[in-house]
Amino acid sequence: MHYNSKHLEIQTPDSLLQWRKVPLAASFLTATYIVLTITLLFVRRSQYSQLIDEGSDVSFDSVYSPALQMVPNQILKHPYSIILSNLVDVRIWKIIANSINLLIGGTFIERNAESSKELLKFILVIGSITNLLVVIVTLSSSLVVPGVKIDVPIDGNYTALVGFPIVYKQLFPETSIFKIKDLGMLSKNFRFKLLPIFVMCTLTIGQLVFFHHFAQLLSIWITFFSCWIYLRYFQVLTSTQNSSYMVGDASDTFQLIYFFPDLVKPILRPIFDSTHRVFIKLKLIRPFQTDEVDRSNAVAEQRGAKKISDPVEERRKQLALQVLQERMV
Repeated sequence: MHYNSKHLEIQTPDSLLQWRKVPLAASFLTATYIVLTITLLFVRRSQYSQLIDEGSDVSFDSVYSPALQMVPNQILKHPYSIILSNLVDVRIWKIIANSINLLIGGTFIERNAESSKELLKFILVIGSITNLLVVIVTLSSSLVVPGVKIDVPIDGNYTALVGFPIVYKQLFPETSIFKIKDLGMLSKNFRFKLLPIFVMCTLTIGQLVFFHHFAQLLSIWITFFSCWIYLRYFQVLTSTQNSSYMVGDASDTFQLIYFFPDLVKPILRPIFDSTHRVFIKLKLIRPFQTDEVDRSNAVAEQRGAKKISDPVEERRKQLALQVLQERMV
């Protein structure tokens, strides 16, 4: 899709909008999400009506279902909520956003991965592992940080909202979503590679300014790191065309540091580097081999990613060229 006017240009890859024939996993996840979300609404309505009839003075927002929603202090009674909460919502804006994301984005991701299992794994398995981490961290934090709520639901379905933009950045790194033109300082070319940090900043500011839900904020950021770690180190992508496969994405442009603005990179780089070394020592992740990096860089360049120049490597090349020139003289 392409739209162009005097001040605005919108360009979306045609492959992202080819969703009329929805594949198996995307259709299953979308349908299940809608059914479970509607079911949750009816369950909450029924509970709310019952409480009102009994004379309780409660608001509808305070009514929840621990069987479908992830409530930290009731997780032992309803452990399956860690899985089911991946596919329910209570806020209108999230219902709309996630429905569209699962239908259109899920269709594209499933086709690109050439596997229905991969999309199901990303939403249900990685999402459930993330939810378990969120519950553990929330319960642990409540022991030392006052005000952490463990008796209210935490949204357990940020995998599509937070994780899909990471996939979009991986597949369309330099593709523009929209471009504002001829407006001076307001002119901006917004690419897919900016989408993850834009989503994270929007959700973070929303929690800090409007909702003040510490556990929810943890859920958002844990989901972000969990999805990136899976895509970076563990996702296995196979190609039916040449029977080849890749484990993870070792490309330079998919490093965690390149998800964040240049302003904070000097602060974050030593933190990320130290954490990376610790994770390798603990054997939680594996170091990439040179051929894996080269292969992933080649794939990333085919997707349109710009090659990242390494200052150290560039300096070595310059010194080597200088020595060669001196010898020739």
